[in-house]
Amino acid sequence: MIQIDADDGAVRVELPHGEAATIEGLHPGVPVERGTQRALFLEAQEADTLGKMIDYILANVKIKNESQDALRAVRPRLEELFRGASAK
Repeated sequence: MIQIDADDGAVRVELPHGEAATIEGLHPGVPVERGTQRALFLEAQEADTLGKMIDYILANVKIKNESQDALRAVRPRLEELFRGASAK
């Protein structure tokens, strides 16, 4: 079963064996589609830490250009997902 709360953008997925997952904070217009992407569920504080780690690596660690490009592409997507969420 899949439930969508239009007020807060939360999506709840319940599987037949009782497992459940809730995805919170989907902003209007955020694409949810089938494809090669995989989900990574993070709390706001974890996302904040991951963002700081990405920033640190980009500023201080010598890595391949391809890796820099990949991190630069991921960073704004991470920020967009958690815009408005407070990292406690």
